[in-house]
Amino acid sequence: MIRVGRVIEKQGENLSVCFSRPEACGSCSMCGSGRDNTTVTIKGEARVGDQVEVDMPDAQVLKVSFISYFLPLAGLLLGLRIGTLLFQREFFVMLSGFVVMGIAFVVLKAIDKKAAKSPQWQPKLIRIINENEEPVEEPEPTKV
Repeated sequence: MIRVGRVIEKQGENLSVCFSRPEACGSCSMCGSGRDNTTVTIKGEARVGDQVEVDMPDAQVLKVSFISYFLPLAGLLLGLRIGTLLFQREFFVMLSGFVVMGIAFVVLKAIDKKAAKSPQWQPKLIRIINENEEPVEEPEPTKV
């Protein structure tokens, strides 16, 4: 997925790029963020204010979304199943579900740290858009 954004901050070779929410997302609200802009940090050479094209790996975005939702849900269901087998009282069944879901969140955090170091999971700067090219709608820079 290629997105166009504006560089709002530069620290060394790290760029903070602000993206406007795509028009297709206007009525969806599935992410629940309610924000119109998203900021991503990438490596590259550009100046603050430059418009840039960034490649977000489609397959990786889908994998991350699947893992982020599936792993905690699977942990909760597994914990409830284990609690049902071990305990008679509903409180302890529910507690075991939350404990295993918490463990799933810890595993998810470890996966996130490992993926953050892998280049295949990172968005990449494709190019800087010149002023004489057709303009793209510019996001309002906001900090998250």
